[in-house]
Amino acid sequence: MPLVLCAVSFTDSDGIVHTAHVQAESPYEAVALAVAEFRQDPLVPAPASMTEFSIAIERPPVEHRVRLNQVQKWTEETTREGPAGITKRQRVKALLGSRA
Repeated sequence: MPLVLCAVSFTDSDGIVHTAHVQAESPYEAVALAVAEFRQDPLVPAPASMTEFSIAIERPPVEHRVRLNQVQKWTEETTREGPAGITKRQRVKALLGSRA
């Protein structure tokens, strides 16, 4: 899948919606990139593992909803997708870091 522009959003415990715009190859990578962006912003509370994200693919317009724990589970090692799949999972896992 080529890189696509995505708007990744979540609603915090105060009902405030936070959105990050990222370029990603998959919804999981989009969440990981957005979490990295959110963690750098002192005005955004850190998402928890059950935080649900809305991923809106801006071209073509498509939206997905993924929980952070689903992304974390997806990053678990598997060889079923070959070396390319392993590399993608390792990249997303690295983006999430140990605080995920």
